[in-house]
Amino acid sequence: MHGNGLSLLQHAKSNEDLKAFVDQLKMQDVDFQVCNNTVVGRDIDIANDLYDASEDDIIPSGVAHLSHLQQQGYTYVRP
Repeated sequence: MHGNGLSLLQHAKSNEDLKAFVDQLKMQDVDFQVCNNTVVGRDIDIANDLYDASEDDIIPSGVAHLSHLQQQGYTYVRP
């Protein structure tokens, strides 16, 4: 998750429906990887500002990671 996509976990902190949605996805083995560049640039506190996120979920750069995954055959789908 990077840029505005990180707002899902921010809003889930106070929205029960979003919490349930995130929990359901995690039960289906969906991983939420969080862009460190976005966290630092937006001064986000992982433990206090994001729902169910930890330091283990942080990746250095969301955009770079997307590029790496696309080279492996994954597809990036934007809403």
